[in-house]
Amino acid sequence: MNVLIVDDESHAREAVKLLVDWEALGFTKIIEADNGESAKLLVDEFVPVLILTDIHMPITNGIRFMEWVSTHHPQSKIIAISGYNDFDYVRKTMKFGGRDYILKPIDPDQLNEAVQRALEEWRLETQEKQRQVESGIALNQYKPVYWSHLFGKLAAGAQEAEAAAAQLRAEFSGFPTHSFMQAVSFSLFPVPDKLLRRFRGDRELLEFAMINVLNDLLRGEWKCGYAFRIADASDEIVALIWSGHERLKDRVLQLIEAVSLTLKAELHAGVGKLVPDAERAWESVKEARISLLQRNLLQPQERIHYAERQPTSGASVHLSVIEDALRLSIQVRNSAEATAALKDWFEKLRSIGIVSPASTQLWDRQLELMRTRITQEFNPDPAANPLPLGGPLPLVFSEEGKLMLDETEKEWRLQLLDWLETILRRIRQERSIISEMTSYIGSHLEEDLTLQTLASRFFLSREHVSRRFKQETGQTLSEYVEILRMDKARKLLSSSGLRVTEIAAQVGYMDEKYFSKVFKKHTGSSPGQFRQQG
Repeated sequence: MNVLIVDDESHAREAVKLLVDWEALGFTKIIEADNGESAKLLVDEFVPVLILTDIHMPITNGIRFMEWVSTHHPQSKIIAISGYNDFDYVRKTMKFGGRDYILKPIDPDQLNEAVQRALEEWRLETQEKQRQVESGIALNQYKPVYWSHLFGKLAAGAQEAEAAAAQLRAEFSGFPTHSFMQAVSFSLFPVPDKLLRRFRGDRELLEFAMINVLNDLLRGEWKCGYAFRIADASDEIVALIWSGHERLKDRVLQLIEAVSLTLKAELHAGVGKLVPDAERAWESVKEARISLLQRNLLQPQERIHYAERQPTSGASVHLSVIEDALRLSIQVRNSAEATAALKDWFEKLRSIGIVSPASTQLWDRQLELMRTRITQEFNPDPAANPLPLGGPLPLVFSEEGKLMLDETEKEWRLQLLDWLETILRRIRQERSIISEMTSYIGSHLEEDLTLQTLASRFFLSREHVSRRFKQETGQTLSEYVEILRMDKARKLLSSSGLRVTEIAAQVGYMDEKYFSKVFKKHTGSSPGQFRQQG
């Protein structure tokens, strides 16, 4: 079993490792990450039983990371660890599957109890799932699920392949004792809206229908293989072929044609290498899936894809190159820079002539990182005033499944400019507040103008007022107030007959000696000397 500890502070991760006897609980590997984005990659790779995560982290925070885990790996148990006793954080932790919310500094007993509870819950769920699988295999309606489970293990990697192959040889009629294996991965991407509507938006039902069509030929007529769904793959079905390899291309074309006639859906197929036995089938599956990921979305007429024949991927055109232009558009309050950068970026895509599904997945990740960095830069208090990051940018396809770059560029431009406007709107609001704040300060210099005073008056946090004030004026609040007070004091000394004590009070100083000290620091002379010189 694996456990993942996510915290941007290394000493906090070390504390969690030391406070629990992980080995005694049966954990064999402790994995660490310092932010939610890195943690996602580790969860995909190691599939930890237990995840302990901080809330406040750079790039992707704990809340968004837990939301991602609840969608992609709901079987993993989550314990949140935070220095903030905030009900909203607790609520969101529970919403996204968190089992406990532990406050820093960590109480060892509380941590150990939470870990044991989460582990016990995971064990009970695992036992229940296993019981359901075992009891269901005798019933015909559960057999496809069970076979997909076993074939999925065979395709997952070397660790589980041997046991899965042994089970399939013992239980699956027609599975060969010794035979070469070859994988073909079928994808519906991009799934046409019309097709989804036919299945009422139910992708699992669509995949189930597609598997039935494929297995009618593979297992029924040809008795040469089996098609199944891989748990972590959306809109993708894998078929393992164990005989008739010399006719593979013709049979793949027949499978594509069968799905097209039955479901009115156009498939793409990625072909993996031939491997000598079932225990190495995962190698062929991996290559078949890579073949699909590297296919060119600008040339959908080619239906069968091989990894070694794929051209250089469009993934080399990184979306992150437009980040500076987005930032500049915000700084100068003009979308022209962003629009020009996006246009240049699409022109480069057109000149290369290659866009792969792998490219689009990379762009989604780059876009999320860009938006995160930019919102953090222009919204320094995200906890108090969160800004939406927005979802993935849409890809526009023709009915034949060709990626339409012109239409996609228009959609991206509209959505990115809308997102930029959201940030600019927030900046204008912030500047308006700072403007109100400076006006208030100028007319209330005799009052106690502290961070807390202004924060309470304008319903903001002290930290937010401090950061925004420095950003907008270039000065700290205390520096700004002091300069205004000294300016007013000079005017009063020059134009009125008020005593120094009275002038000090009018500019917010009850202590005349302290007022004189500050005044001399700014002017080089005492209030009395300044008046005489004037």
